[in-house]
Amino acid sequence: MKMNRLYIVFICLAALSSCEKVWEDDLQEKALDAVRGRYEIASAVWEGTEPIDIDGDGNASYDYYAEWNQVDVGWHPQHTVNNRLGRLDIPYTYCENDHWGGFVILERRYERLEFDIEVVIEGGESRLEFTLPDEDLQLTLSGYGELTLRTDVTFTVIVSPEETREVTGPVLFKFKRIEYISGE
Repeated sequence: MKMNRLYIVFICLAALSSCEKVWEDDLQEKALDAVRGRYEIASAVWEGTEPIDIDGDGNASYDYYAEWNQVDVGWHPQHTVNNRLGRLDIPYTYCENDHWGGFVILERRYERLEFDIEVVIEGGESRLEFTLPDEDLQLTLSGYGELTLRTDVTFTVIVSPEETREVTGPVLFKFKRIEYISGE
């Protein structure tokens, strides 16, 4: 009888030890693999009530990124996400010579958005949480290697060859990963 109990105890221990163990390191890597990398802007949609004409060519649009790309002066942004930190450059336009008069020339500029990344593990699942510097910013992982950011942007538009004005409103940015960065 004691021998039967001993077998039952061994069988129970074997069953318990064969249960699937949650490997937190694997869950963390799985979550971070979905976001790590270098990104480019796939689209940027102006969500204001009226279309915008940044470059003053008379063709207003809700395509903020196409309008912004019509500006010739400036450089392109850098967007990277690592294990614990993300950096997205939010594009806007600015007129450097507006304060001293003369012919208006817009420049492409960027405001850097840095955010912290945390992996949250619940049971056998993991997810990412982003800590942003402003609670009005909305950043989500919208797909594998895809980020969506909704934020207000202040930018300069050309009204005439000698006049500009600043516009502020919501823009929905979609970022797509173009290069994977390993976690090492």
